[in-house]
Amino acid sequence: MSVDGPSQLKERLLVKSKTKAKDANAAGDSDAQQADAGGAMTSSDEGDGSIRRSSSSSRKASSLVRKSSVYALVLVLAVSMGTRFWRIWDPAQVVFDEVHFGKFASYYLRREYYFDVHPPLAKMVVALGGWLVGYDGHFLFDKIGLDYMANGVPFIAMRAWVAGFGVAIPPLVYLTMAESGYAVGAATATALLVALDNALVTQGRLILLDNIMIFFMLAAVYSYVRFFKLRYRAFGAQWWLWLLATGTMLGCAVSCKMVGLLTISLVGGAVIYDLWRIFDIRRGSTLSDIGRHFAARAGALIALPAMLYLVFFYIHFAVLTRTGPGDAYHSSRFQMQLIGNPMTKSSFDVHYGDQIAIKHRSTGVYLDSSSARYPLRYEDQRISSQGQQVTGAPALTNTSFWMLRPAADQVAFQSYMTRRIAGEEIPDEESQRWLVRHSDRVQLLHVNTTTLLRTHDVASPLTATHMEFTTVSLNQTAKEFADAVWEIRIEGAATNASVVQTSSSFLRLVSAQHAVAMHTHKKKLPDWGRAHQEINGNKKPDEKANAWVIPLIRGRSATDDERAAMKRKIPKLSFIDKFIELQALMVKHNNALTSVHPFQSAPITWPLLTRGISFWTDSKARKQIYLLGNPVGWWLSDACILFYVFAVVVLELCRRRNFAVVDSVRHRHLLRSGGFIASAWLAHYFPFFMMGRSLFLHHYLPAAIFAYMMVGVAFQFLLFPEYQRYSLRRWNASARALVPSPAALLAFVLIVALQAVSFVYFAPISYGSTSLTPEQVRARMVLSSYDLHFQK
Repeated sequence: MSVDGPSQLKERLLVKSKTKAKDANAAGDSDAQQADAGGAMTSSDEGDGSIRRSSSSSRKASSLVRKSSVYALVLVLAVSMGTRFWRIWDPAQVVFDEVHFGKFASYYLRREYYFDVHPPLAKMVVALGGWLVGYDGHFLFDKIGLDYMANGVPFIAMRAWVAGFGVAIPPLVYLTMAESGYAVGAATATALLVALDNALVTQGRLILLDNIMIFFMLAAVYSYVRFFKLRYRAFGAQWWLWLLATGTMLGCAVSCKMVGLLTISLVGGAVIYDLWRIFDIRRGSTLSDIGRHFAARAGALIALPAMLYLVFFYIHFAVLTRTGPGDAYHSSRFQMQLIGNPMTKSSFDVHYGDQIAIKHRSTGVYLDSSSARYPLRYEDQRISSQGQQVTGAPALTNTSFWMLRPAADQVAFQSYMTRRIAGEEIPDEESQRWLVRHSDRVQLLHVNTTTLLRTHDVASPLTATHMEFTTVSLNQTAKEFADAVWEIRIEGAATNASVVQTSSSFLRLVSAQHAVAMHTHKKKLPDWGRAHQEINGNKKPDEKANAWVIPLIRGRSATDDERAAMKRKIPKLSFIDKFIELQALMVKHNNALTSVHPFQSAPITWPLLTRGISFWTDSKARKQIYLLGNPVGWWLSDACILFYVFAVVVLELCRRRNFAVVDSVRHRHLLRSGGFIASAWLAHYFPFFMMGRSLFLHHYLPAAIFAYMMVGVAFQFLLFPEYQRYSLRRWNASARALVPSPAALLAFVLIVALQAVSFVYFAPISYGSTSLTPEQVRARMVLSSYDLHFQK
């Protein structure tokens, strides 16, 4: 008896593989026909979903059956369009996060730089919609409830543009289910559930980003299913088309919001499974073949999305070339790249003795003082020092100027100032000596009241954990002198020789005695503080909110020659440098979104639909828009997810005991197709449990769509026993009906009807177009945790 060597074994395996493929092709039951594409049961070994029907089969199958897929898709599209475009002009006011994303679209059209924690693609798409209808970005969506009509905003066209992406979502769900081997009834029921979901409709008809992102997410999943079905025709034209389409859609999804990374993780897991399958020697793949498969997927699903992500940021920077509200988040080098930024107009060295204004980098208020005093007692009965008020003024006035004095060497400074005031020429060498530098210890003299800025161990008016800021006279005690000494810290300074400059130096003023930094926030003081912002001492001196800038020196303006010289001195910043800086800021500020919001919710509550989000209210008309999923659909999808887990466990236990509950095709489809969809739900849901930022119900919407698809999985498994007769493109002579039994038809009608009735019932709070009485509002509070307005 002879023993095969490695080459003979490989040859025998290849021959065996080809023989099996031919046999399966002849029998119409190959792995290529039944295998699931990360869930997809293919319809033929060609993998493109087409089948070759005999003429007799075509004659015997009714026209309705043969064209049912087209009719179903048209129905889904019609329902999707109707629910999303119905009264899209109402309300004609700014709603919820339109205040942000409409504003960002305006900035693109004005070419003014802004900062946001999300990547730019979806916002650029919104801006493109405005540009196509001639909108110039004149309106900044400053406040929820502002009237669009009065401000001449083409909001209907802009909403319709975004809604178009939402309209495409149910058809994409239908096509994904269809390509995954589900029957017309199962695919249609699933897509109609999505089309009639109140939360998806509410979110899908406003100027928001989620619609666009979810569209790209589902397009990526659909493309991957199509690609996987072509695995037996690897490296063909269609194989490459759908592989590249998957990578393109993944790149677009993550370029809308970083949540797109969850879709990348889903597809990445499916790819690892696919490559592991290819690696099996029984598949007949050589190491060269495996290398080609790996390279193709790495290029299309890693390099291509990464390249697109970079391209969209390149476009972002290319469009936003003018100074805007986002400047303050960035370094001075970044800001100097923007047209019209103050740093490109004048940036002077600051000397001791200069009278300067000091402006808060984030809120834009000016350090100000006056002869007014703090009240003896605050509203919470705490006692103040009754010292001179130091506040943050919204505008520059005569009370907003301060003179920098060195904390030491006062005699030499007074001599220098005497000669400077007399108009004597100061030699360059001596002028250099009096430059203000990083780590210098200084005093700040309030010009109007000739008092020194001071902080001391007294709680500030609004923030009891921070220290009060006030001023003291020049004839201070030793203790008061120590309280009035400040250390200058320049953000990003290389050495102590770094000189403070107007506009371009970001400063922290840190008390030498108490190690607290000068700080402010947007909360306003009461009437006794002229509604200015509070200035206080922050015990965390390195926080970004402690940054200040010197915008100007009193009496100093740039000459034409100085402006020209300033432009020549602007440092060049490459695209990669700007990209890296912006990415770091996006991550930092996204993680900092931890403040409590009245409508935030925990991820554990999302599938249960225990509360929604108030988007908009009209008190006079007693109307509201409240983001809430369709309770029927959400709770049904929860039940189907639980059923799937139960069914898989039971079937696997039975298989271990060699007891067949269902046929192998049905069992395999449940595991592979259902497993892929269940994994999609998990991938888009469970990562939120690890996030520390504020979270809201709308973060669950991508996962909710996959939960709806689990309804289709359960529907088909329970009511379609013969998969090969009813899979979408598997019509044959005996497939004369769209559903296998009256029970299946009844279940289809019941599911869709209940979803439709529930949708209509909650439509008044989804669209905000109908006034409700208090009784009607309370009737829609299916759960007491639904915090709807106008209950009384």
